[in-house]
Amino acid sequence: MTGAGAEALAGPLVITGGYGLVGAQAAGLLRQRNPRVKLVLAGRNPTRASALAAALDATTARVDVRSERPLAALAERPAAILATVPDPADRLLAEAMREGIPIADIDRADVVAVHDAMLHASRERPRAPVLLAGAWKGGTAALLAAALVRAATSPSRIDLTVVVSSRDRVGDGAWRFSRRWAWPHYASEDRVRGVAHPFTGLQPVRCADGQTRTSVRISTLDQLTLPMTLDVPTVEARLAMLEASKLWAVVALKRSGALRVLERPRLRGVRRRLLERSGGGDLSAFTIAVTGAGRTLAVDAIDLQGQAHLGAVGAALAAERVLGLADLPLPAGVSFPEQSACPAADIAALTAAGVVLRAHGCTLGELARAGQPSVLLEPTLEGDR
Repeated sequence: MTGAGAEALAGPLVITGGYGLVGAQAAGLLRQRNPRVKLVLAGRNPTRASALAAALDATTARVDVRSERPLAALAERPAAILATVPDPADRLLAEAMREGIPIADIDRADVVAVHDAMLHASRERPRAPVLLAGAWKGGTAALLAAALVRAATSPSRIDLTVVVSSRDRVGDGAWRFSRRWAWPHYASEDRVRGVAHPFTGLQPVRCADGQTRTSVRISTLDQLTLPMTLDVPTVEARLAMLEASKLWAVVALKRSGALRVLERPRLRGVRRRLLERSGGGDLSAFTIAVTGAGRTLAVDAIDLQGQAHLGAVGAALAAERVLGLADLPLPAGVSFPEQSACPAADIAALTAAGVVLRAHGCTLGELARAGQPSVLLEPTLEGDR
């Protein structure tokens, strides 16, 4: 991504949380892929980004998403924003919509956050792309799902099986994900959205590393978006752990009601000691499978650098889309990564970033050559309506 597109950008890409675990890796990937794009590493404590900014030929800026106008202090108008940290009052999102600045948000990973974004879009009528990439690992699973759906015949079901390790190095995003384990979530079965409960429905699954493990249901944004964006009636997400004992321990906490009890503020320290301990690093993997007409096509994705890196890959691809550097330009308004999937480019980008991909029932080449989506790309809420 080194051509005229990057040179024509009027301003920088501002990465909020650009010196965090995911944001820093996303910035590094973007610099490798787009040497001419100006990067601004932003956050409440930009001095923490000084060394990274020097290494990436980037600049720093103070952006506090809690302020009334988070972007007001920037030295120049951004070409786009990549949000890798929470925006609890939606002020960053709303200001970007109001000012017509493209934004990709990888942190909106649940139905409430997406609902809030849609309400802001209905009020602000965004004139620029708003890409909500909070599905599994920055939308990487959704991008591969889109490729599989295009290659499948009459797709009727999507299954996402993720594998995590308690030894992996993770940050706040993983802890926010784990806090949803205590509460019900929505999933779609035969086009009917129903309530499901995380860490229930135990069953064995084949994981991306080829091993069979016990899995449980989990909450991911993919179960909310893919039934509509890819027109597939049933979508289910499951989680397995490399350490089986860890999975069974959380299942026991869920069955006893302790997971909900641990959400009480006065027990926050206990929860952190039990469930929020980062390791030194381990692999992260998922399998995305699409079934249709009695045939299942699947892709295994394995990132030996861990789930933060895999999320950073998704974040970098989302940033390129809102910058207008991807093959398919985004329309104004809200959309999701799978709606602008370009299988050949997406597969190449994942592979170049070190993600190991293995296809089943087809070849990666066949997926890369998959045709245009059966569901035309349309913004969920257009700015000019």
